[in-house]
Amino acid sequence: MAGGLIQFSKFASLYNRSDETRSVSLAEIKVLEDALKIKLPDDFKLFMQTYGSLWTPDILDIIVDNDIDMHDIQQFWPPDEIIEDKKSGITNQIELEDLIPFASDCMGNIYAFKTNDIRVSKPTATVYFFDLDFNENQIVAQSFTELIEEFNALT
Repeated sequence: MAGGLIQFSKFASLYNRSDETRSVSLAEIKVLEDALKIKLPDDFKLFMQTYGSLWTPDILDIIVDNDIDMHDIQQFWPPDEIIEDKKSGITNQIELEDLIPFASDCMGNIYAFKTNDIRVSKPTATVYFFDLDFNENQIVAQSFTELIEEFNALT
């Protein structure tokens, strides 16, 4: 996990534009896991406990300015927003109920884990990107740490 923490620190220092960064407590993570009957991957929990819900709008500029073929990531969601979305938001829709959202891009598309991938505690889990326009789900990284490393590689 030390390598993940280094990657997360680099990501936050490169891209975070939040005026106020609030880490997520273990108690808040437990409430989220209990509410959704899941176990978030260890690498994602470490990120949340350290950095919380970052806002990273500059990633889009880098992708557009350099004509890079990848999705941006703009907002990491706090636990209460994840729970609310599962109750009454976009991932509450029948075809999306297997997705646990954790972030969105500039267009509102979501980054998520699949519920079946995180029923039990694991060090990491596959990351999916759901495109709202095309109603399409695709794997974008084999782990949350890998996802962050891909954004770090943009600079």
